[in-house]
Amino acid sequence: MNESGKVVEPAGSRDINVPDYPLTKSREQLDQLAWLLDNCFRIPGTRWRFGIEALLGLVPGAGDFVSATLGLFLLVRAFQFKLPRIVIVRMLVNSLLDFTVGAIPFLGDAFDFFYKSNTRNMQLFHEYAESPSKGAERHWVFISLLVGAFLGCAFLIAGTVVWFFWRLIT
Repeated sequence: MNESGKVVEPAGSRDINVPDYPLTKSREQLDQLAWLLDNCFRIPGTRWRFGIEALLGLVPGAGDFVSATLGLFLLVRAFQFKLPRIVIVRMLVNSLLDFTVGAIPFLGDAFDFFYKSNTRNMQLFHEYAESPSKGAERHWVFISLLVGAFLGCAFLIAGTVVWFFWRLIT
């Protein structure tokens, strides 16, 4: 029994009347999708795993687009379950990083093999779906550092271009 006196079946039950049934069902589906994309194959004799995302990445352009589209399903579900916005931003950054680096021939395939953005996103989903009020300060720090690094690189590039043209003129 819960606080309201209602009889609640144990977690993991398949009964649709259980209040967290949509979350449980979605979690199972998303876990399967993340596993398929990142970990469904094992290299014999090792503990290394990879998924169909690494295989799709071998098809230039189209493979990365297809795997990114499949990964966006995790983000859609994060919106539906009202995860904190900063956690959704963190999940989006994981997906964008996977998509952009994954588009680089050979390097992107190696990155897909090790980074496993869908598995990372599912860890975030698990962490915040059941308790969305959980503190997300570390994600703010990560996003702030990422934006700072991006701006630093942009200023460095702009400064180098200005310096180069200044040297040409003088």
